[in-house]
Parts: sequence; C-alpha cells; structure tokens
Amino acid sequence: MTQLRILAPVVVDYYAVPGATLRDPTGYASFWAEQQAAVDELLGRLASDPAGPPPAVTLQHTRVTSSLNLYRTISDHAVERTLHVLTGVLRPEHLPEEFAGTTDALKLGVTEISFRLYDHGVMLLELLADVAPSFTKPAPDLAARLDDLQARAVALGERVARETVRRYLVPVLEVLRRADRDERIIVAATSADDPVTAEFGEALWVTRSLLVVPTEPGADEVVRHWVKDVVTAEDDRPPAERLLDGSIDHLVRWLNYLFMDRTGAGGGMRRGDPFRDQWDALRYAQVYYGVLDRIDTRLSKILADSAAADTRWELEQLKGHLMALSQRAELIIMERRDLSKYLKRAVRMEMDAILAFWDYETVLEQPVRFKIETCDRRLAELAARRTARSAMFTDLILLGIGVTSILGTALALTEFGRSIASDPDSTVYDLGRSSIVEWVAAQPADAILIASGVMSVLMVALYLFFRRDNNA
Repeated sequence: MTQLRILAPVVVDYYAVPGATLRDPTGYASFWAEQQAAVDELLGRLASDPAGPPPAVTLQHTRVTSSLNLYRTISDHAVERTLHVLTGVLRPEHLPEEFAGTTDALKLGVTEISFRLYDHGVMLLELLADVAPSFTKPAPDLAARLDDLQARAVALGERVARETVRRYLVPVLEVLRRADRDERIIVAATSADDPVTAEFGEALWVTRSLLVVPTEPGADEVVRHWVKDVVTAEDDRPPAERLLDGSIDHLVRWLNYLFMDRTGAGGGMRRGDPFRDQWDALRYAQVYYGVLDRIDTRLSKILADSAAADTRWELEQLKGHLMALSQRAELIIMERRDLSKYLKRAVRMEMDAILAFWDYETVLEQPVRFKIETCDRRLAELAARRTARSAMFTDLILLGIGVTSILGTALALTEFGRSIASDPDSTVYDLGRSSIVEWVAAQPADAILIASGVMSVLMVALYLFFRRDNNA
C-alpha cells in the first residue's frame, strides 16, 4: 500500500539556555529526569480517550554521559545527547474527531503521530498515513487526484501542528517552566508582547514523502507526477526514470519526496526499514534549515527596526534583541558543524546532500553570517553613540562648573580685596600692596557680573567651536 509521511517544522515558544548542559551536566540531566513523573501525570489528565492509552512524552536529556570513548560502534551516532529534548507519541484519537483514523473529508488513514522538540524554538511534527487507493489508481485524472492529495496533506499537517502544540506541548512546557523558575534550563523564545508570539503553533512548511510500492498498479505514473517539479542538472536523466529503473531508491529534493518501497517495509521506521538513515538525515536537515530560517527572518526585521529607531529607549530594546539573536545564530551554526563529527556516516552524507541541494550555506548560512556582522557593526554604532552622549553630558557638566566658577572667583576676589582694605589687622600678612586685587575690589558689582558673563559666553563659544570641529 502507498503511504505518506508528513514532516512539518513548527514554531514554538521554547529556547534552551545556551551552555546549560556544559556548565552543569549533572544538574542538567537531573532536571529532565525529575520532571518525567509530572509530565506523565499531566498527560493522563489530558487524555481525551479514557479507554485507550494516554499520549506519551519521553524526556530525552535524562542521563549524564562521558565525552570519552564515543566511537564504540559505527552503526549508531556518537552524539552524547539527542538533539531533541523530548519525543511525543499520539494516537489519532488524542486529537479532535476530524483528525481521527480515516475520514471522508481527508481520506487519509493516519496511523502514527509523533513530535520532537528541539532547542531553538522548533518542534518537528511527523505523521504517517495510509493513502487510500482512490488517490493512486490508474485513471486519466490521476494527476489531479495526486495534486489533491498533496493539498490535503499540507492542510492536515498545519491543522495537526496547531492542535498538538495547543493541546499537549504548551501544557508540558508550562510544567517544565514551573520547575525551572530561575530559568537555568528553559527560557521563552520571546517576550509576551512580541508580535512573533502569533506564529507559535504554525508550521513553517509541510513536506510530503510518498512511499510507493513499485509493483502496485499505476506506480510509474504516480512516481513521474509526484517528482515532476524536481530540478536537476541538464546532463542528468529525469529523477523519475532513475527511480523506476532502480538507479536510485529515494529522492529527497524539495518538499515532495519519494521513496521506492521495494521490500514492503513501509514507512514506520521499524527494524529492517531500509530508509531509516534517510529519515534521520531528513529530520536533521529540516530542523537546522528551520531554526536558521527563523533566526534569519527575525534578524532582518530587527535590523530594519534598528535603522528606523530614533529614540534612546527603542535603541536599547533593539540592542538586547540584536545581541541575543546574533549569539543564537552563531550557536546554531556551531552546533550543526559539531554534529557532523558524531553522526553515523550514512546519515551525515545524506544530510549534507540534502542541505547542499537546498543551497543551505548560500541561501541561509552565509546571509546569516553577514547579518551577524551587520549586527556587530550596528551594536558598535549604538555603543559609540552612547559613549558620545555620555561624553557630551560630562562636557556640559564641566562647562557649567567652569561658567559658574568664573563668577564665583570674581566675586570672591572682590570681597577679598575689600576686606583687606577695610581691615588694618590683615595688612600685617600682606608684604606689599597688590594693584590687581586693589583694582578688582574697586570695581562696581555690575561690572564684575558683566565681565563674568562675557567670559562665560566666550567659553561656551569656544566649546561649541571645538565640538563642531570634532563632529566634522
């Protein structure tokens, strides 16, 4: 039977605190292990089908591992911890009735629903469905029915993503946040008043992987139509022909993927599934493309906002956003590079091939690096502007002190001269008469004030002249 596996990266309100696992690996693992019981209790209350098993969520980062002797086997990854922090498994009955089982509205027999939560605000939703024969049977309108299947798959992925996040992931995250009030492990992806919150629960895209049994009637036409939009080099044979003659057994290019299920293993990724490594690689590729795409979009928006901001308060807010996002972008790029060292070779080669076809480095990584550099320049500009404001404020204080000291000095000198002239006892300490003090003491108070004012104006004029020269 033809099957359809749907993968959809979904935006969620979850960020891991950078470096938490490195600073305190024991405390980090203990945190996740201690929350499993509370999560199980919560899911038992949320179960909408008392007769069947409740939803299951397994927290992944629950043990401390050693960084030594990682490569014990070449048949599995050597990553110390899984990239995802939890795995959820649902049955169709755990969602509203329109998602359950085979429905007339969708004609998709959903058999598996699972989701994985990753560190940088992305949840990966996976659905496996048995495709009704009415979609793939040979007929003149086969192309239209396959296009209808694709549209229904996209709509199904979007709706299940929203419902899964709302019903199950958000309550689980609330339990975890209550246990981590100091935000040592978990932080919100953004503030509550940020417009980005409207995107939580929305799928970034929905990929459709069709598993076709070559011996089924109409399989050739299904393969040709499903991958008809795949672009290849001019000297390559059409991908559909290579799939049908056995040159390749799967094609993962852009959104519509195809796997030739020659052994009848299906898409359940159970023991003996020949495409298990390809599924793992596709997950990693989807996640890294998704998280960096979100960072790229937000960096563009905040850089645009920072260019238009004209108040000090706005600039200070944007400065914090710029720093946080640029640091997280660098962390994502670094994690992806590090992961390549520890993946199973077949998975790494497949992931690199997928990302290469998507032009990941050209389309995403290089623009993000450029925007990080732009962020650094913008932050330097904001720091220089703040330093200039502080320097100007200091200059104004010193100018004020200088202006007032002129008048104070003149008045003090006047008073001193007059006190000497009127006090015979003070002349004992004066070895001679001071013509300057005597002259100042003889001037009227108005003249002293006017002269002080003129000198103050000259000082201000000199300050403004040199200030303008420095700015130029």
